[in-house]
Amino acid sequence: MTTHALDGFATHQRGQGLAVTTIRNRASILRTLERTIEVPLLEMNVTHLRSYLGRESDRPAGISAGTRRTERGAMVAFYTFAHEEGWCPENPTQRLAAVSAPKGEPRPFTIEQVDAMLNSGAYRRTRAMILLGYYQGFRVSQIARVHGHDIDVDSGIIRTIGKGSKHGLLPLHPVIAALAATMPRDGYWFPARSGRTGHVSGAAVTNLITNAKYRAGITDPKLTPHSLRHGFATDLVEGGVDIIVVQKLLMHESLATTQIYSGVSERRKREGIRTLPERDLVPHSGRGLAA
Repeated sequence: MTTHALDGFATHQRGQGLAVTTIRNRASILRTLERTIEVPLLEMNVTHLRSYLGRESDRPAGISAGTRRTERGAMVAFYTFAHEEGWCPENPTQRLAAVSAPKGEPRPFTIEQVDAMLNSGAYRRTRAMILLGYYQGFRVSQIARVHGHDIDVDSGIIRTIGKGSKHGLLPLHPVIAALAATMPRDGYWFPARSGRTGHVSGAAVTNLITNAKYRAGITDPKLTPHSLRHGFATDLVEGGVDIIVVQKLLMHESLATTQIYSGVSERRKREGIRTLPERDLVPHSGRGLAA
């Protein structure tokens, strides 16, 4: 019955236009939930769900609040669907408390780090992936599916499909316009290999950019291929671009999502504090010197 329910849930989500990765990730979360709790999905109650969300981890970093929030989201979506279909007499997530997660912080690559990756010995297609991440702010899934037909150099436009299968027309950065002259005009920029059709996977893009990162001597574990997108947004805000413009370039539905880039950067903090005048340190208190 679990397989039947998950198949029906997947069909329901495809009808909603959700991304393939979202559907796949939710199914993985729900199957892991069932294996961990050892109770069929359709027989679970709110206590089972709380037990899973509140579990501890053997990893030093533990389970992040963001991960728990994502898991809760998968549960709510599934059990709402299952209850409406009559597979569950009650929706156990109705009494499942929301997960409090701290506001995210951007983790951007600096332009110097981008340059280091481009000069790390990375092959041409990996360099192209890095440029798309930084100069267009693309996610790895967007990078993977770039096609020559998506580029209109004359109009300065690039077509893409963002999160949630949302189609967008974005301005083409001059660096990417120049790159387009060296890439396929009538095919995928990053075609699949080993006899497969279509384009490479987002995971393949992640692996290639990550390898370039390590070759460049960048060891910070918080910096991932997605950090190219963070660098794109952070540097736009640093350059004085209006936050609403940044929202549109990132294809964010909500301005609140973009607001994480509106904070003050470490560079600006350092520059700010250095505007205070310097002074010599006083060697003594000066007591007893007054007449």
